[in-house]
Amino acid sequence: MKISTCLIVKNEADNIARCLDSVKTISDEIIVVDTGSTDNTVEIARSFGARVYFYEWDNNFSNAKNFALDKATGDWIIFLDADEYFDSDTPKNLLQMLKRINNDKDHDAVLFKMCHTEGYNGRIISVTPTVRAFRGLNKIRFFGSVHEQPLNKDNTLYAANMTDYDSLVVYHTGYSSVLLPEKVNRNLEILKNEIVNNNITHFTYYYMSSLYNNLNNPEECIKYALLALKEPGFEKTILAYQPYVFIIDNMLKLKTKYKFEEIEKYINEAIGRFPTHPEIWYVTGNVRKEQGDYTDAIESYQKALECNRNFKLFLHNNFPARLYLVNFYLAELLKKTGQPVQALDYYVESLRINKYNFDAVKGLYDIIKNQNPAEIVLFLNSIFNKDNKEDLAFLVLAMDKLDSKKIAAYYYSLHESK
Repeated sequence: MKISTCLIVKNEADNIARCLDSVKTISDEIIVVDTGSTDNTVEIARSFGARVYFYEWDNNFSNAKNFALDKATGDWIIFLDADEYFDSDTPKNLLQMLKRINNDKDHDAVLFKMCHTEGYNGRIISVTPTVRAFRGLNKIRFFGSVHEQPLNKDNTLYAANMTDYDSLVVYHTGYSSVLLPEKVNRNLEILKNEIVNNNITHFTYYYMSSLYNNLNNPEECIKYALLALKEPGFEKTILAYQPYVFIIDNMLKLKTKYKFEEIEKYINEAIGRFPTHPEIWYVTGNVRKEQGDYTDAIESYQKALECNRNFKLFLHNNFPARLYLVNFYLAELLKKTGQPVQALDYYVESLRINKYNFDAVKGLYDIIKNQNPAEIVLFLNSIFNKDNKEDLAFLVLAMDKLDSKKIAAYYYSLHESK
């Protein structure tokens, strides 16, 4: 059994070594297709023993990936982006799985748990089941100009591990806040051309909606999300719930145009179809909070947290990116409704996820400010690292802004001693 790893790349010198290093122990050959790098991507790839080919970019990811497949000779293909890399245990676990299913002709792909991370701190912002390994020898090809999908000739793909992919983890850093605008605009142009040429897949409208959401264009986001819900076949994808999130969130942004009764229609429809998806309860909580129904908002946010803890759906999940916000919203609402003790727990949890959120520190401090300063310091030290200069600098500024001069002075003295 031979395994080929394939990548298409352009100016990925900052990422490609990490990617190839993560797959080198399992790869019998590495195929890298370069679409016009001007940095030392090619040299780095060759240092890992990769065979490098050059492809003239034609605004179609599937064409470039299929060119790579034509060069691969493996029985199984691992196909990664340069800004993706395997967890340390994944190569060993994947090899065991491929050996187990190699002669099972009913299955032609393997699912991975894709963890999308923020580039600057590695925090997981979403989790997706995704195919990153499939049979080689031209059995499977890529389709779609952007967000391309590997499929058999009959438009199917049967994964061997539909309910058990937690042991195969791949991290993706490409959609960090630093890289996002460039990729959004690139993909938007490709998809617009796809629509003009009537080359529409059941993902096209969804991806248009997603891109306009990233560009903070609510009208266009809603327009394409509604089209996605009507697109035949989309309801069977791992993204089937997401248009509801876009519609509800963006209608709320345009609340002078869309009445709550209209938003309610999509909330009810979404809960009816996806009653245990945390993102549906998150946007429901946002609407209830905006309506001033704090009791229902608290219940919705708590339901979102519960659904996320128990998440087992074969669907995409962006909720991890919202965790610090949901905990913060719950803390604020509980404080408003006269439940400061419960609020404190949620402030702490929010800060554990995103500790440089001044508003959360302010909310927490409002509850404990009448305590002895020494006790307040002990409490803050349980959340922040007093040996970390960034933490200390943040606390100095936060305490000074909150007019807690004595505590600010304490953290300033610690900061200056480092």
